[in-house]
Amino acid sequence: MGFLLVFTLLIEAGVLLYLEWKAWETLVTPLYCLAIPYLAVLFISIILSGRSGFVEFHYPSILIWIVGLLLFAVPSFAVSEVAIKCNVIPDVTNGDNGRVPGYIVALGIVTVLLFAFRLFTVAESSKYAIGSDDFAMEFSSYGFWGHLRHMSFIIIMFTIYYLDKCRRWLWVLIVGLLAVNVVNMVKGSIIIPCVVGVMMRIVSGKTKITGRFLLVLSICAVGVFFITFLLAIVVANRMNVNGGVLQWIFQRFVHYLTSGTLGLSVDMQLGFPDRGPFQVIWTPFINIVNQLCGNGEILSPVNPTFHFTGISLTNVRTFFGTLFIYTDYIQFCLYSLGISAFCYSLKVLSQRTGSIYTDAVYCYFCGLLAMGWFEFYLFHIDVIEIPVMVILLHFIDWALSFKHTPINA
Repeated sequence: MGFLLVFTLLIEAGVLLYLEWKAWETLVTPLYCLAIPYLAVLFISIILSGRSGFVEFHYPSILIWIVGLLLFAVPSFAVSEVAIKCNVIPDVTNGDNGRVPGYIVALGIVTVLLFAFRLFTVAESSKYAIGSDDFAMEFSSYGFWGHLRHMSFIIIMFTIYYLDKCRRWLWVLIVGLLAVNVVNMVKGSIIIPCVVGVMMRIVSGKTKITGRFLLVLSICAVGVFFITFLLAIVVANRMNVNGGVLQWIFQRFVHYLTSGTLGLSVDMQLGFPDRGPFQVIWTPFINIVNQLCGNGEILSPVNPTFHFTGISLTNVRTFFGTLFIYTDYIQFCLYSLGISAFCYSLKVLSQRTGSIYTDAVYCYFCGLLAMGWFEFYLFHIDVIEIPVMVILLHFIDWALSFKHTPINA
């Protein structure tokens, strides 16, 4: 049974990804971003099944992804056919003119300085140590500082995009802004903007996908995990680093890597005790409506049900797993088709406009899909706030360009 399901998934993924390449001729597509990382993590989960303290993998949980990927692929081919027939994807190069917008650099410097001041003041007044989750909550998890941290995501994306041999000084901004998110202790907040920046480079042709490139990217992603845990251990818990500590961190890394796939596996085995209402998927929109209507209720999309996977507890269920527990069959199908159509429409818009800003929004959603092996990220307020911020930056760029455009009499 397990072999049959894995074989079915591989055949389906192989066919869909081949057709995806024929349709779009690029690896940076929503389907590739969603499928490839999940397949890699799935095989790691299967290899660890019943070993090194991990629970046995429940193979029927793969069925959710078999159905989900098939549904997600349908709009890709439909949008591609329509785009080709209507000739809505002209060969437009990215219109950044090779310049680094001055306001991006200025925003980056101001953001780093503001967070340096924030770190100093919170460290003096807080009863919690840097590197702890409680300190991170005080530091930048809500209010003005939470919104400013979201702006730091965007600046990281753009600075990585503009980075080259002549602009190595941008590393100062990148490292400073990443340090802000390291203190915040949310690993996705560090990984996603970096992945998006790299995707923007690939889409524009600045970076080519090679084996060496993928190896370096993987090492950097692992490094992020170890740095955040070392910060928590050395600074917050005041422990010395030794072989036992490094082994403990490695175990937590493997747990983090497999927490979505194994979390879904255990969840299905237990009969999905965390099934919830469809409104959870629409949490950011419901919260905005509640605030506009004077209803102070704030919904949280965080799953309150934790499962033990052999090393630690997890409350994440992968992209399609989380979608499944908050939908019925019809809702699952319609949402999968709808979000795919939305992402591929963004892709067409990105290619048609040739704008760095539409590239940024498109790659941002691809980055969220690339984390689908871990969790469903589309029910956080970030999916609204970050695209809106990018649009505002686009208007700023347009206004500055318009101001300096000479008027011919």
